[in-house]
Amino acid sequence: MFKLTKQWQIRIFFWIAIILLKLFMPKPFNFMAFNVFLAYIPVEIGFQLPRFNDRRALAFWVSLIVWLLFYPNTPYVMTDLFHLSRLNPHTSINGILKSDPHIWLIFAIMVLCAVSCLFFGLLSLDQVSHQLTELITPKHPTLKFWWIILFSFISSIGIYIGRFLRLHSIYLFFTPSWFFQQLMSIWSINMLKFTLILTCLQILSYWILKTVQNTRFKV
Repeated sequence: MFKLTKQWQIRIFFWIAIILLKLFMPKPFNFMAFNVFLAYIPVEIGFQLPRFNDRRALAFWVSLIVWLLFYPNTPYVMTDLFHLSRLNPHTSINGILKSDPHIWLIFAIMVLCAVSCLFFGLLSLDQVSHQLTELITPKHPTLKFWWIILFSFISSIGIYIGRFLRLHSIYLFFTPSWFFQQLMSIWSINMLKFTLILTCLQILSYWILKTVQNTRFKV
């Protein structure tokens, strides 16, 4: 009997989600198809990395760098939830939420995209960090968590760049000099506070994911 692997289930989920978002997501939320596509790229690269399971292989390091450049797009989708304010979900009289099904459908789609991109991205982060630890420091497996912290911090910087400078990872390949010029202008106290908050969010989300994976509830 044919059975889809977990990787193929995740791929099909992303492909269907991107197509449906592109075809049916109304304005001003039609940007979600592109953002989910960008979030899918590092997940797919994470699937391919075990093919180059050799620290001497150039393909491994190139793939790892590309993965790291695109990885911030997976938690970035969480920040798209702020766009739900465009729905004006509160009544003008007493501030109670409206019961309009259209609003709640958009809400459900946005939350599903944000949560799925975040947790599928964290699965990729876990796999990449584990592989990197086995290749570089196999005698010190606990260093995996330092990779997770480092990548979460770097991705939080990437989220800041994407959210406030409106730069996507793909711009680095087409206008690298301009991209780095913009990068040099971001450093501030507020930027560092934002980075720490988003880093903590990712680490706590990773802990939740691993806790759920390792918990077997008794009935």
